[in-house]
Amino acid sequence: MLKKNGFCLDSFPLDPMIKEWVRADEWQKIDDYFKELLTPTGELYAYLQKYYPFTHVETMLAVRDSQNEWEEDGIWHDDGTRQFAISLSLNEFPEKIEGGMLGFRKKDSDQMNLIPTPKFGEMIVFLSGIYGYEHRIHQVTKGRRVIFVGWFS
Repeated sequence: MLKKNGFCLDSFPLDPMIKEWVRADEWQKIDDYFKELLTPTGELYAYLQKYYPFTHVETMLAVRDSQNEWEEDGIWHDDGTRQFAISLSLNEFPEKIEGGMLGFRKKDSDQMNLIPTPKFGEMIVFLSGIYGYEHRIHQVTKGRRVIFVGWFS
């Protein structure tokens, strides 16, 4: 599915405590949790090897909130030479989020897929620019969207 469409939906079991950390804005705890999962002996590192045998990982927490006056559509970009990326949802109630969809398309195409924010523990796995794809995140118009993002090469 990933090679056919350039993206797919997958899931990974997360510690339910993350929901509490998100509610309390405990970003460092969340970051530390994922750093452990993505060490070369970590469970998420091993799980994601099925997509590409990566050795390099970059991550960040992406929080988009409709209450921010600067909230807007992101720009189309391709993540450079990275092999693939993940957008792993930390949202307990994604159905309460309006906007915030991941737009995904072949470079320079007018046709795109709009992928809604997945459920907690679900992730969008998608190919990067070296495969001819680009993406952007659309404006969150209601609620707060919290995503763990990872890039792999």
